[in-house]
Amino acid sequence: MSTHPELTVSDNQPDLTLIQKQIRTSFDKRDLARWTTLKVGRVYRDLILAWVGIGIAMSAVSQMQTGWIYALAFLTIGCCQYALFILGHDAIHGSLHPHRTINDRLSNWLIHGPMFMGMEDGRRSHLEHHRTLGTTADPDRYLHTFSHKASRFKFLLFCSGLATFGKTVLKVTPFGRLLAQTSEAKSVNSPKSLASLMSVLGIYLKQRLAVLVTQPLLISALWVMGLPWWAYPLLWIAPIYFCVFLPDEVRAFCDHAVLLTPDEKADARRLVTFQPDWFEAMIFSPHNMNYHAEHHLLPTVPYYNLPAVHKVIGHRPEITVRRSYIAFLFRVINFLPQ
Repeated sequence: MSTHPELTVSDNQPDLTLIQKQIRTSFDKRDLARWTTLKVGRVYRDLILAWVGIGIAMSAVSQMQTGWIYALAFLTIGCCQYALFILGHDAIHGSLHPHRTINDRLSNWLIHGPMFMGMEDGRRSHLEHHRTLGTTADPDRYLHTFSHKASRFKFLLFCSGLATFGKTVLKVTPFGRLLAQTSEAKSVNSPKSLASLMSVLGIYLKQRLAVLVTQPLLISALWVMGLPWWAYPLLWIAPIYFCVFLPDEVRAFCDHAVLLTPDEKADARRLVTFQPDWFEAMIFSPHNMNYHAEHHLLPTVPYYNLPAVHKVIGHRPEITVRRSYIAFLFRVINFLPQ
């Protein structure tokens, strides 16, 4: 593989944990207090706007069931779902509401549950990603590195979501932990009992109570609107894959990838921020998710304050700033062998 001009990597560079610690110690305490102040009204506004957008799209389809209306509704609902998903990401960090119970209930019932997700498992995996970024222990490392994307074909397969869907879904369920425990138990000749599986199933169902309640409500709403049965998979389930899962996998790659191999040489450079135009931001990084280096440095800063953090640290050489997600994807294709 070829190198890229954006890279200037020293063999003696410090690890990413040390780099992040050094940057964090440079922040002014008054800035930190201002940045971490939560604005609950802003959160409620953005939650309402997303659900109103979904409601308008579904109502439009119920009034005019034509192909182009379905297509427009699909895109609108998908963009609103992704915006909700990013709000759920803030909830994982406890940054949606100052009261933890309200924070979690908002996320479970208005974000994660409607999208078939359990917040607690997502929180477990995502916080581990923050703790281990730039190391082989990172549960999201398969998204960031070139180990399984070492050709243009493999990279395009990754961009389709087919190469990572199963692993990503398993990662954010209790079954991922069960498989890891079972593998560890086999390595020491200590088989797991059926009770372990039943316990995991119980946890899975408990954490997805919101899923079990909200999905029938969504189906009922579509039925009341006079939409056919296939409107549910077409207008609700499919957008979750194509407009939430896919762009978020690609964004996660772009927000951590460095055009350098082997992967270990890139680990100290995985603090990346994008500054896309409004259209790319809507598709790949709603609610300021493009300020990803800033988010890793200060995970409890809510999404609406990340631009203020960028103004203070965006110039630092430890942070790579890129303009366009799409342009970077083309650079990756040119970087990879056929």
